[in-house]
Amino acid sequence: HLTMAPCLFHVVKWLLYACIASHMLENAQGIAPRWSWETVMPFFHSCNETGLWSDEALDVISKFPMVTVEKGQGFLSNSSGYAEDHIITQLAAVKARDPTIQTVFYMNSVLNWFFYAFAEEYKNMPADWLYDSTTHKPLRLKGDPMFQPQPSKGMLVFNHAIPGVRSLWKDVCYNAVNSGVVDGCYADASDQDSHRTENYLNASDRAAFEAGKVITSADITRKFGGEPGKPYPQNATGVLIGKKPDQEGINAIQIEDFEANEEHIQILLEAVAHGYLVQVHVSLKVEYSVTCGCSCITNELAAFLIGMGKYSYFGYGTWISPNLADVKSRWCPDFFTRPLGKPLGSSTRYANGIWRRSFSLGTNVTFDAHTNKGTIDWSGPSTEVEMTTRP
Repeated sequence: HLTMAPCLFHVVKWLLYACIASHMLENAQGIAPRWSWETVMPFFHSCNETGLWSDEALDVISKFPMVTVEKGQGFLSNSSGYAEDHIITQLAAVKARDPTIQTVFYMNSVLNWFFYAFAEEYKNMPADWLYDSTTHKPLRLKGDPMFQPQPSKGMLVFNHAIPGVRSLWKDVCYNAVNSGVVDGCYADASDQDSHRTENYLNASDRAAFEAGKVITSADITRKFGGEPGKPYPQNATGVLIGKKPDQEGINAIQIEDFEANEEHIQILLEAVAHGYLVQVHVSLKVEYSVTCGCSCITNELAAFLIGMGKYSYFGYGTWISPNLADVKSRWCPDFFTRPLGKPLGSSTRYANGIWRRSFSLGTNVTFDAHTNKGTIDWSGPSTEVEMTTRP
């Protein structure tokens, strides 16, 4: 099962789904995520390659107001089906626990990951592939090595310069939302020149390709009640998550490699200044965030609190969750259930490199830009700890 050989039944099934749902695509709607200033708002982003998460894992995952299921969901399981099936089935289980959780369906704007059903459809559209401007051969690129095995020659690239390809990509997102258990899509690699595609395209081909990616993102952003480049609206009917604060076509991003330093605080501040929904994901380069967990990411959380705004969410962990212990480690009651409150203004950076910010419920934060160390003076204890100790 490691190669996940395509099954004609599931290809036909997803093509049929597309036909049945085509008349509903204009009405694809989800919900906006819960938001509160009372505490730090976390998000969960991962997958379980071996199948559905257990009830005990869902007990933890359902505490998060926003949950994204990655592409590798069920990839190594014995169950048939494609990524679309596995992701939607898992998100349905999350929604069953709490329908107010905003659920997000993973997609890649560039790579035609071979274990999706619509990858089979795109394989049969050679006239619409992206081609190397010099060799005129189909452009094939490798993906995140965490997800294995991959085709040795790489994967085809979605050519967003072509309207039909944009429609194919958007319809997969809309069909997921039309399932009734998905609220939006994560558009990985939607930022400019992702996967170094610029190395294979001449100026005109590159411009058309990148402009097409922006059109795809902008169309979906508007479909979910937003406006590209404008603040994420409280009455949004879903979300399309991009990658960079200066990216066109979006109103939400994930900073996926966030580190406790001034450079990343500035990136967060830029996104917050736009009013974007922002997921701040601690970089996997910060190895102790995975091996140690909650007790080792105070500096990253402090940096987050210095820059965060409304609809800013904090999370960490690998894209593939290996076991129940890993899932449990991602919920940090000492961070996520302590009193915060609205910020009493923007953060202040002093000449000595110290950032400071205070919040209305009494929590105070400092971050030293020279040492990259942060301190959080919480105003009260974890409410979850209090609840678990009551008779």
